[in-house]
Amino acid sequence: MNTLAAADEHLSLFTSARPRLLSLAYRMTGSYSDSEDILQDAYLKFARVPPEKIESAPALLTTIVTRLSLDLLRSARKKREAYVGPWLPEPMPDLYLAHEDAADRETVSMAFLLLLQKLPPVERAVFILREIFDYDYAEIARIVQKSADYCRQIFHRAKKNLRRQHRANPEPGEKERELLAAFLTACAGSNLENLVSLLQKDAQLLSDGGGKASASSIPVIGARKFAKFVFAVRDKGGVRDYYIARINNGLAVVGYRGNEPYVVQIVEFAGNQVANNYALRNPEKMRHFADRRRLVREGVLIPTSRYFSLTQNLRLARSQWGRFMAKIVGS
Repeated sequence: MNTLAAADEHLSLFTSARPRLLSLAYRMTGSYSDSEDILQDAYLKFARVPPEKIESAPALLTTIVTRLSLDLLRSARKKREAYVGPWLPEPMPDLYLAHEDAADRETVSMAFLLLLQKLPPVERAVFILREIFDYDYAEIARIVQKSADYCRQIFHRAKKNLRRQHRANPEPGEKERELLAAFLTACAGSNLENLVSLLQKDAQLLSDGGGKASASSIPVIGARKFAKFVFAVRDKGGVRDYYIARINNGLAVVGYRGNEPYVVQIVEFAGNQVANNYALRNPEKMRHFADRRRLVREGVLIPTSRYFSLTQNLRLARSQWGRFMAKIVGS
C-alpha cells in the first residue's frame, strides 16, 4: 500500500471511530476542549502505525485515547486542586452525542460526571470502558495495564458506589419544558416563596467561574438559600439574549452579552421540582458557544420564543423576565 492510500485508510478508520472516541475522552476528562486535543494527538499517533500492523482499529484507537486521557489527568491533578471555586465539567451539547442511546447519555449528565471525577483516573477508565463501551475485562486490563482481576474488582466497587450516590433522570420532555418555564418565570418574579416551592428541599446551585468570572465560590445548598441567591444576583449580568439548549442530557439556558457567551446554566429536575442548577461562567469553558449563528443553524441553540409554547411565553412576558432579558430572542 502506498503512502497516500495508507493515509486515506487511517483517516477513514479514525473518522468512523471519532464519535465514540470523543465520548470516551469527554467522560474521562470532563472537558470538551481537552477531549478535542486528545483526539488530535490520538490521530497523529494512529497515523504512524503501519496498516499491516493494525489488527483492530477501534481497539487500538480506544487504547491510545484512554492512555492519553490518563496522562492528561495525571498532569492536570495539581491544576485541578488549585482551581478557584467549584469545578464543573465543560458543557457538551446533546447533539454531539446523537450516536449514543438514552441510557448512555444519562452518564454525561452533570451530576454523573461530577461523580465520575471523584474516581481515581484508572478506576474511572475501567468503569467507563466496561459500563459504557462494553469491553471485557481482558481487553480493559490490556488498555490500562492492570490485571483482569484487578479491573473486575474496581469496576464492581465503582459501580456500587455510583449507584448509591446517583439518581438517574429521564431525558427532558414536555413535563420538563413546563417546569423550566415555571422556574424561569419564578426566577424573574417578585415572589420568593413561589421560587422556593419549585425547588427541592436540598436543591443546590453550583457556579463555576474558575477565578475568571464572577461566581459563588461555594455551593449554594437548600431551597431558600438557592432562591435568595437567585434574587440577589439576577440583575447583575446585563445579559441580553437567551436561548434554550439540550446540554449534558438536561435542559440549559445559554445567555449572551453582546456577541459573547455569558452563562451556560444547566437545570436538572427530580419529580416536579428543580434538583440542581449548574451555572458555568468560566469563559474558557464556553469557547465552543462563541459562534452563536452556527449553533443556532445546527439546532444546538433554540430561541426561547420557539422553544416554549405561546402560553409559556406569555407567562414569561408577564413576569419581570424582561428586567434581565431585554428581548426574547427570535420574537
